[in-house]
Amino acid sequence: MGKRIVLTVLWTILLIVGLTIGILALVPNVQTAIQNASGAVAGGAFAPSIAVALVLLGLWGIAANNRNLKHAVDIISEADRARKETIQLESTRYMQK
Repeated sequence: MGKRIVLTVLWTILLIVGLTIGILALVPNVQTAIQNASGAVAGGAFAPSIAVALVLLGLWGIAANNRNLKHAVDIISEADRARKETIQLESTRYMQK
């Protein structure tokens, strides 16, 4: 269960980093600085494309981990229900003796 929580936190951090880069790319002075810094690498669309990729990756990861967490909770609740049912059957059987 701990691994799934760590992965959810990781995907959330990627989402926040992507949103931060996207917001910073919208600020005029910061946008110019980003374009100057990334101009040699991939042109002026480098920061926005990285921001979009990180946001989509973060959303995908959060959704995937949410499904996994729901499945784990369903399994745990089913096991707990079966345990309670077994305890009740055993106590009824014991009381009949």
